[in-house]
Parts: sequence; structure tokens; C-alpha cells
Amino acid sequence: MTNLEIECFLSICKHKTISRAAESLYITQPSLSSRLKTLERELGGKLFLRQKGSREITLTAVGKEFYKLAQQYQELMQKMQSVFEKEQDQLRISSLNSLDTFLLPQVYDRFLQEYPQIELEIKNMDLPAASQGIHAGDIDIAFTTGKSTDKTLKQTLIVCEPMVIVCNKGLKFDEPVKVEELQKNQELFVDWNTDFVNWHNNIFGDKHPSLTVSIMAHIKQFLESKQCWAIVPISVADGLQTAGVIKKVCAAFEMPSREISIVTSPTQDENTSIEKFCDCLKRTVSKYIV
Repeated sequence: MTNLEIECFLSICKHKTISRAAESLYITQPSLSSRLKTLERELGGKLFLRQKGSREITLTAVGKEFYKLAQQYQELMQKMQSVFEKEQDQLRISSLNSLDTFLLPQVYDRFLQEYPQIELEIKNMDLPAASQGIHAGDIDIAFTTGKSTDKTLKQTLIVCEPMVIVCNKGLKFDEPVKVEELQKNQELFVDWNTDFVNWHNNIFGDKHPSLTVSIMAHIKQFLESKQCWAIVPISVADGLQTAGVIKKVCAAFEMPSREISIVTSPTQDENTSIEKFCDCLKRTVSKYIV
């Protein structure tokens, strides 16, 4: 039996007559009757009762059982088609504020230019929420700067960018600047990830800075208006320098790097949309890769 024969059977069930079913399918009554006979012959039994004096036909006992299976078959086919459509025509991304502000917008632009047929859906979510979205089938790829604790998901390092010091141009440093020259009360602190916090505490001590932010717009705002400094990934530094009053400063000590990974379901290994997006990312942000 074929998908077309199943479709014809369900249409007859819906419309109750051969004529109305044929009309809905845009085929002739003889063609529909022929397909029904073929289906019944393959199944080895009658699916409909044709009562004298009535135009409508009803299902036989076997037909009622087959109707349930045909509905399940049609639903399964629709789900299979939707999975293929999502893989080929849609890419749903979970990202972070810092990545969406300075690093990924140019990647999004390039991806949309090169693959206009793929619909892009972008959400800002933390890793636990994004992981749940991947399991639920709502997210295809999640960007993170931390480590996933979900062992059922696949995490792949994709970008490793150096971190640098930025400050308001009103602050004067002898470059390369030493640790002891960076006043803690002038620091604008950002918790980039656990590894960065551990490094920061080891270098500067665990005393909390007077100003801590997490939104990229706040970093720009305070660096422009206050005599302060911050340690940021180089992609963020490049974006901040366009403001004109913020500058990069060379450090006399070793700086860490920010590792950016993607988290996906192992079942998405053959998702060509993910492959295409990662290729665009690598080509677009290659200058930031250590």
C-alpha cells in the first residue's frame, strides 16, 4: 500500500461518500474507487459497507480497526516530515547576552546572507534552560561559556578567544600594566565563567569589586562614564572601542582565554543547518580564535 491509498481511505472516511472524497482530492470517482479496491485487495478484506438506498458508506469492523492504524500512520508521517523540515529549513539557537551583543551578530548576518532559505530563531537562555530546550526539541544548538553537566548532550569547543584589559581613556597606565597598578575600587567586574572567577580570585584576591555587572550594555555605560577598568574577551573589547572613549591596555601578566562551546543533542550530528552555521562562525570570527 502507498501513502496515496491511505490518504484516499481517510478522505472517504471523512466525507462518507466516494463522490465527495474524490472531489476533495481533485481526482475522478473511478480513480478513487480503483485505489480503494487496490487497498482492500492488499489487505484481504472489505473496508466499507455500501448500503442500498443510501449514498453514504460506513466502515466495516475491519475498516474501523484499520482507520485507527491509518490515523496513527498519517500522524507519524507528519511528524517525520516536520523533523526533516526543521533540520533543513529552521535553526533554533540559544545564546548568551555577551555573545549576542558583540560576537554573534556578524555571524547571524553572514549565515542569513549565505542561506536565506533557513529560518533563524534566536533566544537568550542560560545553559540549564537551553539543555531542557534541547531535550524537548525546542532548541537545536546552545552556546555556552561554561561546562555542561548533562552527559546525555554533546559539548564541542568552537572558539577560544583571549581576554584583555579595557578602561576609560581617562585612566592613565604605564603599559604593560602590572597587577598592582589595577586598583580594585576602580574595577568593573564581569563573571564570565567559573574558570575566570577562579583565575581572578587567584590574581586579585577574593575581595568583591565595588561594581559588578552582567549585561553588556552596562559595561559600555560604566566604562564611558566612570574612571574604571574591566577584563573582557577581545571580541567585547573590539566592540566597546567603537564608543571612542574606551581603550585596550596591554597587561604585563598572563591573561586567560574565554572558551565558547556549542551544546547539541547527539541525534543532531547530521543536522546540516548546524554544520552550516558553525562553518559561518569559524570563518567570521577566525581572528578571535587562539
